[in-house]
This record gives sequence, structure tokens and C-alpha cells, in this order.
Amino acid sequence: MMLLRTRPAPLKATALALLLGTSLQLAALPAHAAIFGDDEARQAVLNLRTKVDGLQRDFSRQLNELSRKQNDIEQRLGRLEVSQKAGLSRQNDIDSLRQEVAQLRGQLEDALNQLQEAQKNQQTASADIDSRLKRFEPVEVTVDGRKFTVEQTEKREFDEALGLFRKSSFKAADQAFAAFAKAHPESPYLPTALYWQGGAQYAQGSYKTAISTLQDLIKRFPDGPRTADALLLIGNAQSDAGNDRAARQTFTRITREFAGSGAANAAKERLKGL
Repeated sequence: MMLLRTRPAPLKATALALLLGTSLQLAALPAHAAIFGDDEARQAVLNLRTKVDGLQRDFSRQLNELSRKQNDIEQRLGRLEVSQKAGLSRQNDIDSLRQEVAQLRGQLEDALNQLQEAQKNQQTASADIDSRLKRFEPVEVTVDGRKFTVEQTEKREFDEALGLFRKSSFKAADQAFAAFAKAHPESPYLPTALYWQGGAQYAQGSYKTAISTLQDLIKRFPDGPRTADALLLIGNAQSDAGNDRAARQTFTRITREFAGSGAANAAKERLKGL
């Protein structure tokens, strides 16, 4: 809101009005004063001077009063203008701060959205990394009644080879178990892998090769859980190859060293047929 600055009439105009009033009063003196005598004229001049002096004092007093009032009004107007400017300045500052707050709020919302998106991406990335890591983390398996920790690749290759054997893909299983034994010479799966490789070779009619593979298994793992079954399979391969003497020796060994086992019972039955 703009203040309308109202100023008093200029002092010069006021002074002229007063002087004009005085001149009129002087002009209004009676014309017969000119015909007064010397004493009367002297007295009239003194009276006139006294009256003029009084008028001048009144004029000076009024002039000072008007000047004081004018100064007071100007000071008040100055204060009002300063106050108004200060108020406008404060309002401008408030408006500016409000704009800054709005901008900061917008920036904060953008930052929060970016943070949420980053957290979401991080969670997705973490889940993906965890999933990938789990593919390489060792897993616990049970092999022939024993628990071992193996690499996932190791387990997968063994399971694939065994799956081929169970599908009667004996040649492919033979090759898969051979590749496994070469790639994982220290694997806890190795005794079992050699056993099933010998079985795949036996199933193909490769009796000599099967016997060699199974004998290698017994030599390397004499106390392994597959030793009795490996000897039984060797005896069968010897018998099917026409070497009954060697088969009889093998079956007898099984009944002697692994009495009471399933392999020993099967060996007894085979001995009866020889």
C-alpha cells in the first residue's frame, strides 16, 4: 500500500500571506494621520512601529510553529516510509524464504525418491549377487551314507553323469564319469563315480575295461563303502567274460572279507551257480 505524502503549504506562501495582511493593515491607517501635528505624528509613528514590531513577533512565532509542525510531519512521514519499506523488505524476504523452502522441499522429495530408487536397486542387486554367490558356494551332500562339503559345479557334474547312467545311456555315462574323475581327483564323489563308471562299462559289455576301473577303485579306496559292491561287480564281469576261476576267487573273497553284507549274500548265490 502506497502512502500518500501530504505536505503543509510552503512556508514562503504563508509568509507572503502574513506580509500581505500587514501591508493591508498599514494601508488601512486613516488618511488624516498626514495632517497630524509633529507630536501627534511622532506618537502615531511610534505606535505604528510598536504595532509592526508586535506583528513581526507574531509572524516569527507563527513561522517557527509552522516550521516545527512541518519538520514533525516530515519526520513522521519519513518514519512511515522507512517502516513501509522495511515492511515490504521483510515481506519480500518472507516470500523469498518461502520460495527457497518450496525449492528445498522439492529437492528433498527428489532426493528421497532417488534414495528409495537406489535402495530398491541395491536390494535387487544384492539379491542377484546372493543368488549368483549361492551358485558357487559349497553345499553339503551325503555320499554313500557320509556327509561331505562339495562345490556346486562338482555336485552338478556328478548328478548329470549319474542321470545318464539311470537313463541307460551307458556310453555317455562312461565318458561323463571319466571326465568327472579327471576334473575332480580329490572329490568325495570319486569312489562312487569310479564305481558307476565301471558299471557303465560292464553294461556295455566292456568287461576287461570294467574290471580295470573297479580294481583301480579298490586299490585307491580299500576301506571305501563301495569296495564290496565293486568286488561283486568284478566277479560278475569275470564270470560273464568266461573266467569262472577268477570269478570264484573274487566271490569267495567277498564272503570272507564282508561276511553278513548284501554283497556277501549275493556272492554266495553266485558261487552256487559256478
